Amino acid sequence: MKYNVWNAVAYEVTNILIEFDARWLNHWWIRAIRKNCLLDWVEWKTEQTIKKVDKQVEAIQKSMKEADDKLYVKPIIREHAPDGSKAQDLLGGTIQISAPWYKPTTPSQNTNHEHQ
Repeated sequence: MKYNVWNAVAYEVTNILIEFDARWLNHWWIRAIRKNCLLDWVEWKTEQTIKKVDKQVEAIQKSMKEADDKLYVKPIIREHAPDGSKAQDLLGGTIQISAPWYKPTTPSQNTNHEHQ
């Protein structure tokens, strides 16, 4: 976006003056400044608004990613070496997929937990 920053500042100053006291709008030179600087101010204001929206979008995307990371966890994928059978020699070893929080127990651990 191309604009004259001084024109945008001048328009913004007239906005402040008019907000402070609406009678400023009665002055011909205030109206002339506003008429001359309007397009530059619109471009500047648009750029500022887009920057704010971009920051908000980044914050929303970050919070959504954090929420998704809590809900969806990447599985653990393990590829085992072939066991020597003809099928596994042709296709490769077995593949094991498990969740990171799942810890398989061995049969001896199962019996210990069942007795306690």
